Amino acid sequence: MLTKEQLLDEARKQKKALSIMGRWRNWLFVLTTSLMVLAVFGLRKNGALFVMGIISVVLAVLCFVFLLLVNLSIRNGHRNVERLLDSIQ
Repeated sequence: MLTKEQLLDEARKQKKALSIMGRWRNWLFVLTTSLMVLAVFGLRKNGALFVMGIISVVLAVLCFVFLLLVNLSIRNGHRNVERLLDSIQ
């Protein structure tokens, strides 16, 4: 069994990791949005720009999936920190 200090230290470390993941989520959101704009622009053109649009769609979908995974990880991480802090009390 962990001591109270160890649990608090673990909660602090997890909160720090959650804030880093929050920044990842923000960057993934910006990247996904930018790729979608690029995809719409590329799909309305012909030639090489059309191919760029298709590639942008694929990358935007991948970024969106990663965004969802990071968001789910953040939600589960917050629940875990809450459980840690509840076990201290």
